[in-house]
Amino acid sequence: MAVTEHDFKAYLGLPSDSSEILVGYLAAARSKARAAGIPDYANNAQYDLFIMALAAMYYDNRGMAFQNPADAANAQRMIDSYVLELRYGGEDG
Repeated sequence: MAVTEHDFKAYLGLPSDSSEILVGYLAAARSKARAAGIPDYANNAQYDLFIMALAAMYYDNRGMAFQNPADAANAQRMIDSYVLELRYGGEDG
């Protein structure tokens, strides 16, 4: 299943009738995943979760700054973990 803007709003806990435009965050997350060598999976739950988590990180850090340097390091570790697993993953059965 491809992550939709509606799915992402639910992931963020925003009301479904929110007028906030979130498609750019999802597009950026997909672009980053492709640049990291991750295929655009059509049916991989871990990929969908990664896209939403990465897009949420972009959304939460719109100013491109982490308040705590440890948060940036933890985010990088999370991204690295997903990238290593998803590069060689496959579609869910």
